[in-house]
Amino acid sequence: MTLPLQEPLPPKSAWRYYAFNVLTGMQLDPDLPLADVRVTTALSGPYRITATIDPEFEDLKTEDGQLILSEWQTLIVAEASGQLRGGGLLTKADPLGSKLSLEFTGVSGYAEGQPIRSSLNWGGKTDGLTGNGVDPLDVVRRVWQYLQDQPDGNIGVTLDSTTTPYRLGEWHGTRALKEDGSLGPAKEVAPNPVPIDKIWNPGKDRRPAAATGKTVYWQYGIPWWDDVEAGRHITQLGTQAQFEYAEEYRWGVPGETVVRHIRLGYPRIGRRQSGLTFVENENVVDLVPVKRDGDDYANSVVVYGAGEGSKKVRATSSARDGRPLRAKSVDRPDLATEAACKAVADEELRRWSQVVDINSFTVVDHEAAPIGSFGPGDDVLVQTRSGWSPTRLWVRITDMTITPGVDEVAVSCRRSDRFSYPGGV
Repeated sequence: MTLPLQEPLPPKSAWRYYAFNVLTGMQLDPDLPLADVRVTTALSGPYRITATIDPEFEDLKTEDGQLILSEWQTLIVAEASGQLRGGGLLTKADPLGSKLSLEFTGVSGYAEGQPIRSSLNWGGKTDGLTGNGVDPLDVVRRVWQYLQDQPDGNIGVTLDSTTTPYRLGEWHGTRALKEDGSLGPAKEVAPNPVPIDKIWNPGKDRRPAAATGKTVYWQYGIPWWDDVEAGRHITQLGTQAQFEYAEEYRWGVPGETVVRHIRLGYPRIGRRQSGLTFVENENVVDLVPVKRDGDDYANSVVVYGAGEGSKKVRATSSARDGRPLRAKSVDRPDLATEAACKAVADEELRRWSQVVDINSFTVVDHEAAPIGSFGPGDDVLVQTRSGWSPTRLWVRITDMTITPGVDEVAVSCRRSDRFSYPGGV
């Protein structure tokens, strides 16, 4: 969620923090006395809020003397000028002198570490006769449905109905292929299912040929015995199919009920902000750290997935950029398909093939880029003036941290050309 367009950050006194029971929705406190608050919003990640609190406040305790704040039960939201600027579940409360140090994780983090203990399936011998695989965002929504269908699992999260042209699954009943890729004997069934795992183009893509006496169908599943972790699976699908997400919090009934929503974006969230500029010593207050580091440089990356020996799944991504070959290997035994390995290899190549980057800067409200006119997912132009090599570089904002009462926003970013989007968006 970006801040209101062209509005300065509210003063510290204008911020208010509400506490709710995440399962029942019951309000626990309408004005939680938090201090030292920092609110971080991230691209394809949960909100992170840190704060301290004095547990001796009488209204923070129940009748039996217990603190009303409880890990994985208490939801807080931060409000400023009538709008919710973030939220999250209390995940850690540690003593800090006479106070408690608190950490809150946005609702999308609820999926992290959660095992999927029931098989989830799409397609099959009946449903797989139509269509060409399952949309990964349908898988994401089904995973969230599974989590919230469990006893005491419904934390009230809703998700967008966004779709993608990417399709997951495998073809069954197909005719075997020869080593040269041509069709084998009509009666010979392929020994292994044929992966789909691609953007499906109805204009040119076709189902594989069926073996004699067989019907071709597609199927995709998350079997319970694979002990798949929900959050990691969603992250893997996001890398493979290149969708993104962002959390949103807004009032249902102001002050009483909170809508907790996950916005899904394909092929991306955010946009190129060509009308904004971030210039060192103008609206950028701290020295921009321009990173030039060739120690980890690589222009060829191979990712090794699941399997042993010659059966190991792998994929390579390379770029001929006029420099000598520098290769890097990455082990990812959690990746079961070549497409998943290729997506990670592409991501790793974008990460390691550039030697100049800007990773962070701190910005103040300024007419060149008013606070509220940019947010995670946006591409912005950053210009440095000091140092031996002044730099102009397009970067993409990956997260932003607001400290109530401080008229600055801390931005984390990566150079824009380290991201790619389906269709070249």
